[in-house]
Amino acid sequence: TQQINQAQMDRWSVVATLNYLSVEDETNIIAAKVPDFDTPEGRSKIEAMVALANLTRHGFVAGDISTVMSPRTVITLAENTKIFGDMSYAFRVTFLNRCDEVERPILAEYYQRCFGEELPEEAINVMVR
Repeated sequence: TQQINQAQMDRWSVVATLNYLSVEDETNIIAAKVPDFDTPEGRSKIEAMVALANLTRHGFVAGDISTVMSPRTVITLAENTKIFGDMSYAFRVTFLNRCDEVERPILAEYYQRCFGEELPEEAINVMVR
């Protein structure tokens, strides 16, 4: 998500805004795309993934982080969780690895809030040189 500059915005005569889906709608879409999660337990996991995505979206707006989880990223997270059988590893390879190293502790906190478990230490360590 990047902000469009004013000169670019002036080229259009009509401008629309688009917000993210509701938790319920996003959960339903992910359950439809990854049917293995279309169970009561699976939907609970999807809701936690969507909550995590919403935290990244709010963190982006607040200026705390520079990368957000899109609905497509949440679908990929669900697919990778199914493939690897490990939510924290799937989160790492789906989203965390593409984020700025300095922001990873914030993202680890978001993950802990949503899933009730800490990310492995090696996933969030930052080497500043």
